[in-house]
Amino acid sequence: MKVYLDNAASTPVDPKVFEAMKPYFTEHAGNASSLHSEGQKAKDALNESRRIIADTLKAEPGEIIFTSGGTESNNLALKGVAWANKKKRGLGHIVITNTEHSCISHTCKWLEKQGFDVTRISVDAEGFIHLSTLEKALRSDTILVSIIHGNNEIGTIQDIEAIGKLCKKKKILCHTDACQSYTKVPISVKN
Repeated sequence: MKVYLDNAASTPVDPKVFEAMKPYFTEHAGNASSLHSEGQKAKDALNESRRIIADTLKAEPGEIIFTSGGTESNNLALKGVAWANKKKRGLGHIVITNTEHSCISHTCKWLEKQGFDVTRISVDAEGFIHLSTLEKALRSDTILVSIIHGNNEIGTIQDIEAIGKLCKKKKILCHTDACQSYTKVPISVKN
């Protein structure tokens, strides 16, 4: 008997999801960017999926961008903010924790090689950040704070709402890797 214990990283497709997707792998395999009827069916299904996901996050459908997974999404977010800022104001400062998923920490190492400054703040014995530690790490050139919501190794759920409020007060963009917490705890991008 095989026991698989890495479902947080990759898991077999739920049979209900497979059945729902089957038509788009076979008879409705149109390109969602095409103008023909099969493409339009695929586009409608994609837009409906975007609406469903947005509803679960208390977001707007236009705020949902589908990628291949968490690593691509996190890279897109961090590098996108960094390069957009570089065009406007030059290089900037990014704050992460020392317990981020490797896709965040590796991206930040790469951004450091490009000239960005990255501060890694510590967490306590239970894996939580202290808002006072985060606030002390912020600088006038801080462009982004990226803190994992649900830690993939120890399960700590950070108070992203409080972190977001602090970032908003300081006019700093806030990013979170919520791959592990999505569908497990309520998430509202508005909060």
